[in-house]
Amino acid sequence: MRNRWDIETDVLVVGYGLAGGVAAIVAHDEGAKVLILEKGQYPGGCSILAGGAVKCVDDVEAAVEYLTAISGGRVGADLIRAFAEGLAHNEAFIHALAATCGAEIRRQPTTPAVYPYPGRDTFFTVRVYKIPGFAGFPWMTCYNKPTGVNLFKLIATNVEARSIEAMFSSPAQRLETDERGVVVGAIAESEGREVAVRARRAVILATGGFEQNEWLHKQYLQGSPFYSMAPLTHTGDGILMAQKVGAALWHMWHVHGAYGFKSPDSPIAYRHPFGGPRNPRHKMPWIVVDKFGSRYMNEYPPAPQDTGHRPMELFDPDLPGYPRIPSYIIFDELGRRMGPIGKPLAFPGYEYEWSRDNSRELDRGWIIQADSIVDLATAIRQHFPQNEQKMDALRLEATIETWNSHVETGVDPFRRPAGTMMPIAKSPYYAAEVWPIIVNTQGGPIHNAGQQVLDPFGQPIPRLYAVGELGSFFGHLYELAGNLGECLLSGRIAGRNAAAEVVSD
Repeated sequence: MRNRWDIETDVLVVGYGLAGGVAAIVAHDEGAKVLILEKGQYPGGCSILAGGAVKCVDDVEAAVEYLTAISGGRVGADLIRAFAEGLAHNEAFIHALAATCGAEIRRQPTTPAVYPYPGRDTFFTVRVYKIPGFAGFPWMTCYNKPTGVNLFKLIATNVEARSIEAMFSSPAQRLETDERGVVVGAIAESEGREVAVRARRAVILATGGFEQNEWLHKQYLQGSPFYSMAPLTHTGDGILMAQKVGAALWHMWHVHGAYGFKSPDSPIAYRHPFGGPRNPRHKMPWIVVDKFGSRYMNEYPPAPQDTGHRPMELFDPDLPGYPRIPSYIIFDELGRRMGPIGKPLAFPGYEYEWSRDNSRELDRGWIIQADSIVDLATAIRQHFPQNEQKMDALRLEATIETWNSHVETGVDPFRRPAGTMMPIAKSPYYAAEVWPIIVNTQGGPIHNAGQQVLDPFGQPIPRLYAVGELGSFFGHLYELAGNLGECLLSGRIAGRNAAAEVVSD
């Protein structure tokens, strides 16, 4: 084991998003000295860009039943129960943190879980609606929802109130172990030099997912390419560091995502604007077609920003290739005027405001138009090089005619709710290229109910914990607001257990 350390602490938290911040707070409150290492210039990770709704439950047993159903047999009973119990304590935990800054917390009781399984009615969400004197972070000039930023501010305020040290622009590079394989610290880079940090009790990995790691996408995701809305710092560092010391992985295929837009002007992808749970009476102006002009999916699934990418991942060995990557959304003049078809999130240096009538994006060439569907097919072949001359004008025309007949009957073979359907019938007609989009990944090191990282034989790697989306609980279906709920409960569990580790010699 290394005999010289630049910095020593009790608990080292690697990553300063929501889960890392919570873990640091709880470990501190349990009596441990805590240091946070953050790769980025600013804190927040994916969580600061979320809508800010934190999943909670009133009835643990009902939550266990529901969580068992959406887990699809991929998560053990002990972890499901720990997760449900953690959700039951989220609301009280947020209220306790709010006392530090006088934050206004509101419960939203009419937010049952997404999927029609028993136990869904026990779920609800809470949001941080207002923090006195806080109007936003100066380095975030536009963002999705104020309540998401407020939630992170609540955590950051509590970190600062405890004088917990955080080192920014300091990416961890590898974990350090002793001769027994016990994790004893980490090596980071800070201010151009290598820094060795000793963790006398434990290391908590809170580095987020692998949203911006193209190599891991290619190894674990069926479709290709995927583009991500996540921070550029999310390159799977925690996954690789954990693997190096013997961690097993799970849920690496599971992406919380949808379909959306990728501009050559930005490394960040843009989502479509339909978020949250599906509103069966909210009109969606477009349909999605493959490279040949055929419709193949329900464009408006129960959680529009969750499973929308899955139908796109088909690989056809007879082509060979991916006939649905990219795909195209098709809409008409009424649809164009309904509102923006894209909804960028906020990233320092990459902020973008989508125009209300999509005219700016039309001028940029992100959206194309034609006076007829046949001419639109020709324009797609000419304008989008990814189409490779595959778009069939007669097929696309037949697809639109079929869609309009479904709108008239209110019955869609892909089960899109009738209230969301609208005809595509008013010229000019429009098309835009769409890709599988990652909101966030769920895969990473396997952990147990105590958030301890496990090896391939199910044994804990001593003094190593993982929290948040780094090896998330969700491995089959994702529950909306579940990752924020998980950040709080996993951070509390790991922070408490890490602080309870016996100080190493």
